[in-house]
Parts: sequence; C-alpha cells; structure tokens
Amino acid sequence: MGAQRGTCQRSFKTNHRVVAVSCHLPYKTNCFFSKDLIAWVCIAALWGSVVFFAGCTAAPLMNARKEFYSNDPLKAADSLSELRDFPSNDKLLLFMEKGLIQHHLGRYEESINEFFKASKLIEEQETISLSRQSLSLVTTDWITQYKGEYSERLWVHTYLMMNFLLLHKYESALVEAKKALKVLEKHPESLADDYFTRALIALCYENLGQTNDAYIEYKKLAGLMHSPYPVAGELYRLGSQLGFTKEAEHYKKVIPKSQFALLKKKPAGELILFVGVGTGPVKVSDDIIAPASIRFSFPRYESRGFSDAQIIVSDSGQRLPAVSVTTSIDKVASASLQARASKIVVKETARAAIKEAMAQAVEHKNESVIGVLLRAALFLMEEADTRCWETLPASLKLIRLRILRPGKHHFKVTVVRGRGIVEEITLPEISVSSGRKIYHSIRVNN
Repeated sequence: MGAQRGTCQRSFKTNHRVVAVSCHLPYKTNCFFSKDLIAWVCIAALWGSVVFFAGCTAAPLMNARKEFYSNDPLKAADSLSELRDFPSNDKLLLFMEKGLIQHHLGRYEESINEFFKASKLIEEQETISLSRQSLSLVTTDWITQYKGEYSERLWVHTYLMMNFLLLHKYESALVEAKKALKVLEKHPESLADDYFTRALIALCYENLGQTNDAYIEYKKLAGLMHSPYPVAGELYRLGSQLGFTKEAEHYKKVIPKSQFALLKKKPAGELILFVGVGTGPVKVSDDIIAPASIRFSFPRYESRGFSDAQIIVSDSGQRLPAVSVTTSIDKVASASLQARASKIVVKETARAAIKEAMAQAVEHKNESVIGVLLRAALFLMEEADTRCWETLPASLKLIRLRILRPGKHHFKVTVVRGRGIVEEITLPEISVSSGRKIYHSIRVNN
C-alpha cells in the first residue's frame, strides 16, 4: 500500500532574492525505520541539541574576536597561540582569524604561516567527507568542516599578497596573485566587486616589471568599476610604455588635469597604503516555520557599524593627492553567500523531509512521548550555519601616493566619516629614495 503524501510550500527572501521551498513529506508512511533505530536517533538528536547549544563555535575563538574588537589584538593573538586542542570543524576559521590578527599586529611572517595553513586546508577540503555530509542531512551543517565562502577563500590569498608586499617579497606575492586569479576566474560573478584584490594582483605584476600582465589586470579592473578613474593613471602610464597610444589617450581623458601634471613628473618614490575600515559583517539566521513544526533556517550576512570612510594622507601637514581602490567586504561576502543559495535551499528541503519522515515514523508506532521529544530535538537542531571570518574589516582600501621629494617624510593618516574625524594615525618616519615603493598597512575599527 503506497504512502499518502502531503506538500508543504513556502517562500522566503534571502539577500534580496525570493526562493521557493517545496518539500513533499510522507504522511502515514509505512515505516521504513526500525524501532531500535528510532530510539537511537532520538537519543542522538537530543544529545546533538545539547552539544550544539553548549557552543557552536569554540569559546576561545569567540573570546579572541571580542578582544580584537576591544582594541586588544595582542591579547587576542596570545590567547589563540596558547591553544593546544581545537575542534577540527573550525580549524579554517582559527587559521584565518589568527592570520588576520597577526597581520594587524605587524607580525607578517607569523601571519603568512597561519594563512598558509588556511590555504592548505582549503585545498584538502576539496575531498568531501561523505559520512559527515550524510549525517548533516539529519542533524545540522555545524557538524561539517567549515570550508569558507568563496570570498573568504579569495581573501586568504589577498592577505598573503599584502604580507609579502609589506616584506618586499615580490616573487612570493606574485605566486599568491596567480592563485587569487584562479579563484576569481572560478567565481567571476559573485567576486566581481572585489576591486581591492584585483588592484593588488595588478600591482604584483607591476612590481616585477611584467608590464603587459599588469596592464591587462588594470584594464579588467577598469571595466568592472563604475568609473576607470582610480586606475586610469596606471593604464595611461603602462599603456604609453607598451606603445598602446590610442588606449593611453583614452584613459588620459579620465584623469583630472591637476593629477595628470603630477603623473608626468618623475616621483622619488611611492607610498602604498592598505587600509581596513570598520567591522566586517557576520552571518545571522533567518528562520521559516511551517506546519507540523518544520523549521527552515537559512544564513545571511548582516552589516555591523560603518563600512566606509574618507582617508586623508598628509606629509608634514600638507595634504597629498591620492587615488584609491575600495572593496566593500559586506557587499562581496553577501554576493558570495548568495551564489550558494540554491544549494542551501536544496539541502534544507531534503533535511526537512527526512526529519519529518523520522518524526512521523515514531508517531506511527504510537510512540507519542518519543515523537514529541524527537520533534523538539530536530526542531532545535535546525539552525543555519552562521560560521564566518569575523575579524575582517567592512571595507579594504588600496591607496597610492606618488612622493616627489626624496628624503625623510612624516606621514599622517586622518580617517573622516561624515563631518567628524574618526581617527588620526601617525606613521613611523619613512625615508623615500628613488624609485622605491613603501608599503604600510593600517586598520580602523568602529
């Protein structure tokens, strides 16, 4: 005798997109679960709920994030360095958070080591654990290894590039630039707005005199942005060197006359700033409750605080002309998660159907108490996987300043939001010599 079936239909909106959910649930099904199996599932489900609510992400990691955003990155780094045992499911998060905190402290070699671990783990995770994936269909995605969003995987290489450039290891920076390009090529639509990383890639080619490749990357970037202005100077300069006269003249028209006059002068050196602004987004859970106590839970990114600010750089009190390329971490992270939306919906629907079948199987056996307990446990466990890289800034800026005068300089960075000054940072005394690029990285939190 065939099972009678019912249909549950709902729609939800995630990141500005409506997704329909339709799951076919077996009612009064001829039970294909044994009574012993049902009992063990009940026990496992209840135990899983307890473990889940005891702490989804390892407490030391959560504490380190709080210390970082309480302007105590040194304490955050120390607390994470003392860890001996850490849940394997969150290892990628640990490496990424440690890498960024060490970068913020100016410990670039230590940061490189952590991001290398993250990069290696991402490669290893391409081999999916089928047992964990199968179990997550009955419980929750929290039991699987966190693999990182497409954007987070890209930003591992972005920070490695920054670290190598800050250490003037240009060959190593270019290796990471090529890896970043592969990620961008694999996910072109969801990562299209990461202008900062693309500008960094072009800079890596430029540093090693690979002018044609640098020009190609700058040209790609110009085509992605609303205006080519932020990289028009590089395109004019490199295009002229390569003999692309017509294209160089095209980009010349975009450059203001005052800046073009400076561009024609030979600089003594160049100051390049990497600026992280604000507090990056976090994932939160959006829930939909359907009849028969069925819960659908979907992750989305939520912004925290301001995401952008004006960066003014002065030298001995005189404001310097600058061009900058900015990536909104909030925007790119959300687009990256949205690219996985259809896969999340399919898995959520399948999980809801399996859980409902299990609950109905128990009820069919007149195990009402166990059925109630099982439904409660399965309902509680249905929680969206909201793990993410939380120490990221809300935006990343690459700022280039051509320094005309050789010698010692005293730079000050002023961060302005609205009409107020958020922060003033005085850089260490910097000596500028002919043809030298000077790199510096700063972070401005809320």
